[in-house]
Amino acid sequence: MNSIAVILFVFLLWRAIWPLDCKLWLKILAGLTVLVISFKFKVIKILGGNYFAPDLPGWFLLLAAAAYITAFLFIFFLIIADTFLWGMKLGKNFRTWRENGKFDWKKLFEKHKAVNKVHAWGLLGAFLLAIAGIYCGLATPRIRKIEFVSPKISPAASGIKIAVLSDLHVDNLNDRERIRKIVNQTNALKADIVCMLGDFSDGVQKQHLEALSELAKLRSKYGVFSVPGNHEYYCGYKILMDHFKKIGLPILYNESVYLEKLNLSICGITDRQARKTGDLLPDIPKALASAPKESFKIMLAHRPKTAHQSAKYGADIQFSGHTHGGMVWGFDRLVASGNGGFAWGTHNVGKMTLILSNGTCMWSGFPVRLGHPAEILLVTLKARDK
Repeated sequence: MNSIAVILFVFLLWRAIWPLDCKLWLKILAGLTVLVISFKFKVIKILGGNYFAPDLPGWFLLLAAAAYITAFLFIFFLIIADTFLWGMKLGKNFRTWRENGKFDWKKLFEKHKAVNKVHAWGLLGAFLLAIAGIYCGLATPRIRKIEFVSPKISPAASGIKIAVLSDLHVDNLNDRERIRKIVNQTNALKADIVCMLGDFSDGVQKQHLEALSELAKLRSKYGVFSVPGNHEYYCGYKILMDHFKKIGLPILYNESVYLEKLNLSICGITDRQARKTGDLLPDIPKALASAPKESFKIMLAHRPKTAHQSAKYGADIQFSGHTHGGMVWGFDRLVASGNGGFAWGTHNVGKMTLILSNGTCMWSGFPVRLGHPAEILLVTLKARDK
């Protein structure tokens, strides 16, 4: 986070503030503002503890996020503007060179006379896009329906509906009322199985645990199955796991549950972030080995990067979250590069299928969505003749 903050601050100071046609004291004031915004996560940590689990009011988290996202998007507007203006200068110089044989390199790097206007419009555009992204990020999740057909699915399991939730990130933004609505939305689907893919909570404060207790109201014919995500290990892993046990929410720790009537196994692993806390590390071979060989195997893994190993050891389908769909169209390719090439959608990985959720809520640190809406997956299994 600190390296990103330094890059953000230095770029905006060099490219956005220093070229402005204004008094020095205004540049200093703007520079200090950008410094605070760039180091948002450090400021939040000072004010409210762990920046992955801030104990701060929801309105403050939204305000801080809006400022940070605006600065982040402003950089892209500046790059686009620079490319356009520099291209215009280059074209003008080429025309001059063709007419009199002179090419003035200095003019390519002269400050444009409309720099203040360009920056003002760019900043306004970034702010409006940030607000739109936050609005979409906090919107009610859509229902994305998927039909999965396989000869390995038994006739008894054909037609089974699986609801998948991921990345709830309970905090002072994603509060108890929001989780209650999501539980009601999920129950209305009348799914036979409910799966949850981790990143349940950003904090273990009393109000967060009360919000998580709403998950005990999830209803399905064959059960609710869950795995931890990386955020659980940032903010009281043992407290959260004990709370889930208390409210009767099953967590799969490198193990499987065999639903004999359906000849279907639900397998789940922990998250690699466990290495930071000394807890149980993910073990895909162990989780799959405990499932009957002839059963249809569903792997629950928070991170999609594990898909290749799941396919290698015999999983038929894997549900994952973690990426939030890449959040912003275009930025999703960068997110995919750090997650095994996956950011959103459905992918064939060997003989296995990876179904990746955009996430059901958003992390308050970057609560923006542009092109990748929040969702609850509803996957229907269908048997196909062999």
